[in-house]
Amino acid sequence: MSEKKATRSEMNDEFIEDTFFEKGHVGLKVRQLLITILAWFGLLLPFGLVLFPILFFKDKVIVFDAFLTAIRLFQLMDEFLLAAAIFIIIFFLVLTYRNNKRFKNLLQKKKTYDEEILDTRKAVLEQYFTENFGPKEEREATKFISIPEEKNMQTSTIRDLYEENGVTLK
Repeated sequence: MSEKKATRSEMNDEFIEDTFFEKGHVGLKVRQLLITILAWFGLLLPFGLVLFPILFFKDKVIVFDAFLTAIRLFQLMDEFLLAAAIFIIIFFLVLTYRNNKRFKNLLQKKKTYDEEILDTRKAVLEQYFTENFGPKEEREATKFISIPEEKNMQTSTIRDLYEENGVTLK
């Protein structure tokens, strides 16, 4: 029985990637930052419009019944925020259930990597380790080893090896 491999593009179709946290995408970051600031401004503006006259023009405001207006506004916001909190909790529970189900049924049963690329990467690393640190049997049998400074690996060594052999990290 042959198991169908899940490709990276199929996984990308199934799972969400957020480009906001990748390098670049400055336009997206600026746009989302502006939308967030406008949303906070829209949330706080009604409170400011009601509280500003109460705090700074106390003697003139009483005529306009500002205190009752403020109380009504806070009661309305109470109801809105309660409904929003209930909706968000239900939404998060549904998304968590969906994600756990997908993880259980898809990720644990299907391979989400390309075995050929994995085998090539293993061979590249094994060749590099054999050249620099000796045969695998000796490396595994050694309990203590002192590596000379010139054989220390740089932070980009493995990435560079993969690129040289055509199996780049994505």
